[in-house]
Amino acid sequence: MESDGRKFRRAEPDERRDLLVAAALKCLADAGHAGISVRRIARQAGVSVGLLNHHFGGIDALVAEAYQKLSLDLTHSLQLEVDKAQSAADRLDAFLVGSFSSRVLDPALLSVWVVFWSLIRHSPCVNDAHEKGYGAYRSLVERLLVALAAEEGFALDDAPLAAIGLSAMLDGLWLEWCLNPATFSADNGLLICRRWVNGLRRGAFSD
Repeated sequence: MESDGRKFRRAEPDERRDLLVAAALKCLADAGHAGISVRRIARQAGVSVGLLNHHFGGIDALVAEAYQKLSLDLTHSLQLEVDKAQSAADRLDAFLVGSFSSRVLDPALLSVWVVFWSLIRHSPCVNDAHEKGYGAYRSLVERLLVALAAEEGFALDDAPLAAIGLSAMLDGLWLEWCLNPATFSADNGLLICRRWVNGLRRGAFSD
């Protein structure tokens, strides 16, 4: 029998892990909490249950890695938008604009995030993933706010608290929009955040 010239290549371990993470995210997006199933995820990935357990040791570790990937990918995509701007003001505004892009304002992601958030208090590895992912995101927000204060010369006495405040507002707006997109538009959400930043300029976080 003649060969067609193609050679079979066994997937590398990292490729298989990435495949399983992608399958987990798809299952969570499609089925919410019901997507937390070793068999469902293995079937979606086209691999055996044994292979999933081999690479992750169990469903919790796989869900945690999926959470961390989604969180860090979001932060990375926002960082790319920030890096296109020059001034501190433009960099912060690029971050805000990116936060209301179609990639972020995606109702299909709602069930995924809700699953992750519900597991934080009950799964140590999911909690660790949350700390890493949210930590990187909050660090980006804090750096942007500190740079803005330095560039424009206003007081910012508690930058970590300000970063938490802006992050929480963005989370709340995202959640409200996903639950009911008719409540406000992306432009409305951006306007709210820009007004929050103007309050920061007027000393909202200075003693």
